[in-house]
Amino acid sequence: MQRRHFLSSLAALTLLGGCGFHLPGGSTIPARLQGLRVEASGPAGGELAQAVERALQRDGNVASNNGPILQLDNVGISQRAISISPSSGVALEFLNTVRGSVSVRQEKKILLPAEPLLVEQSFTFNSGSPLATNAQQIESQRQLMDEAARVVLRRVLLAPALR
Repeated sequence: MQRRHFLSSLAALTLLGGCGFHLPGGSTIPARLQGLRVEASGPAGGELAQAVERALQRDGNVASNNGPILQLDNVGISQRAISISPSSGVALEFLNTVRGSVSVRQEKKILLPAEPLLVEQSFTFNSGSPLATNAQQIESQRQLMDEAARVVLRRVLLAPALR
């Protein structure tokens, strides 16, 4: 399941690369968004904000006190079992979900009105080893936040009002 999700993400990123989404040398962040800062709220807001900031820094963005603000509100993560072993009753596959909202403002002017954010990712783990299970859970959550950061940035950087 993770492989299928990875291949879908890879295909989407490849297509976006063809339309100018990639940020070679950090030069394609629209001038209007130079200096973009990230603010967040919610139980998982800080973790998502860090993932977005890392991605922006890799792309050459340097946050500025006068820059626009990317607001991530009410960010939370939930998890539910989606596959259970019929023989042992142990959950084998989970669906992790990040929910929140995304908006961009410059001082009091709204550049991108609040839009819902929903990112889902399934993962399976080896329930035979508690240590492997914990490590897999940590890695899965890191991947989920990285994917959510990509979704946020695609939405913001490709928004017609911000180009």
